[in-house]
Amino acid sequence: MEEKARPNGEFSRHWAEVVRAYCELMDEVMPYLPLAEQSVYQRLFRLSHVQQSPFTKCRYEDVAAQCGVSVSTVRRAVKALRTKHLLKTVWESKSGTTFVVQLLSTFPHRPSFLPRRGRGAFPTLRQPSRPPIYDTFTPEDRALFIDCKQRLGPARLNELTEVAVEWLAERANGDPEEFSDELLRDKVDELVFKEVFGPERRKPYEELFACLYRS
Repeated sequence: MEEKARPNGEFSRHWAEVVRAYCELMDEVMPYLPLAEQSVYQRLFRLSHVQQSPFTKCRYEDVAAQCGVSVSTVRRAVKALRTKHLLKTVWESKSGTTFVVQLLSTFPHRPSFLPRRGRGAFPTLRQPSRPPIYDTFTPEDRALFIDCKQRLGPARLNELTEVAVEWLAERANGDPEEFSDELLRDKVDELVFKEVFGPERRKPYEELFACLYRS
């Protein structure tokens, strides 16, 4: 009802700007973000710029519920989005955190996590600092592991990622920002490994995963 009360020109300009900003983030930003960061960034965009404000105040718990992920996952996504300068958190209180949602068009320079223009249409993601554990499997077991992991599908992999985040956060005194992306990747692979390999096939590799948590 509030929108209908505005003059047609103001209404049209606002929604034209929202559509432009949304197309920009979908075409130029989303392909280069992991799924959790995509979900959190889009939700905060909806709560801020769509409401004609560059910022919004809300609780991590509410963002988690709206995105269908855990609070730990939201905290990790927010930390990553801050590093990419897509978000700023300027105030935290019991009633919520104020998130400033940055748009690509407002940056003085193209963010470093995005590929330079003219270098192809596909993401150039940062290479991990160490290879995945399954690279040490025999060729037969490595191929089987990768095939089984792909067959689990995105929904099951998201569930396993949530379990991994919670498990690692507990070891980090409840702080989901204290462990590396490589360790999270390896913990997810360990959960996949236990789900898709039988006891006999797991035996040669179990110590490889155990060593991760003693380092």
